[in-house]
Amino acid sequence: MQPFGVRAHLVLPGRAPQTRFGDNAMPHLRGMDDPDYSPQLQGFVQSVLEDQGPVTHATDVAQAVWRAATDPAAPLRIAAGADAELWMAEAGVA
Repeated sequence: MQPFGVRAHLVLPGRAPQTRFGDNAMPHLRGMDDPDYSPQLQGFVQSVLEDQGPVTHATDVAQAVWRAATDPAAPLRIAAGADAELWMAEAGVA
C-alpha cells in the first residue's frame, strides 16, 4: 500500500484503570474456557489487576494515535503509556 501513501500502525496501550479500555476489551478476550490457555490468561488478567506500577492514561493513547496519523517516520508499533513502553522493551519490540 506504500505506493498509494497508505500507512498502518499499531497503537499498543497498557493498563488504563482510569478509562474503560479494559472493560471494553474483556468481552473480546478468548481462551478463558480453554484448559490449555486459561491458566496463562487468568494469570495475565490477575497481574494486570494487581499491578501497582505505571499506567496508561487516555491522553497517552490520544498522543500515540496522533503520532501514528501525523508522523511519517512513526514506527509500526507505538506504545501508549509508560507501562506499555516497559512491556514492549521487555518483549524486545521497543
